[in-house]
Amino acid sequence: MELRIMDTLKTTTDVTSLADLARSYARTAMAATAGHDMAHLERVHRVAMMLWEHEGGDREVIEVAAWLHDLVNLPKDHPKRREASTLSAQAALEWIGGRMSEGQRGLVFEAIQRHSFSAGFVPESLEAKIVCDADRLDALGAVGLMRTLETGGALGRASFHGDDPFCTTREPDDGVFTLDHVFAKLFKLPEMLHTDAARRVAEQRIAVMEDFLAALGDELGRPYRG
Repeated sequence: MELRIMDTLKTTTDVTSLADLARSYARTAMAATAGHDMAHLERVHRVAMMLWEHEGGDREVIEVAAWLHDLVNLPKDHPKRREASTLSAQAALEWIGGRMSEGQRGLVFEAIQRHSFSAGFVPESLEAKIVCDADRLDALGAVGLMRTLETGGALGRASFHGDDPFCTTREPDDGVFTLDHVFAKLFKLPEMLHTDAARRVAEQRIAVMEDFLAALGDELGRPYRG
């Protein structure tokens, strides 16, 4: 069972009106793609609140950035995919206007722009680290596997390499085989997390993925060695 960091989350009713507005705006403005939809935003927001409870930071910045981080949502095979987080950050500031201080606006921009794995940005502020970690945790565990399979199917990729499904003797190629994405990217994410709370959750989600791979290996007659 996953560590219930959420159990320690303060019971409050002071969710800012701007965060509520950001959620509503994201619901209408974001173009959903495989693995990136409103359900993804709900999970990222929830986990970001877990991390905020343990790590601190500006709650309003974290909430608004979590809701708006995928405003410009391009498919993984889109030629401008690496620009999506910067475009999302710009769109978020346009929507926010004067409803946040300049300091908060800068933090929201950083948190959204630098959450992207593919763009290679590194978050510096605590708020950006929390949003980045929350987004990356959604790529792990049972949900992460489901999102990987959904995305691979949408892109028409094969499920796995028939002779070497676990990349034992070859380099992973997630442009061809969906399961290879686990080895090309997802198993690397825990070492790229920025907060202690996120790393604790990641350990448990990686264990879920390892269990899945072991079961898959048994069914394929090709044992997963880890």
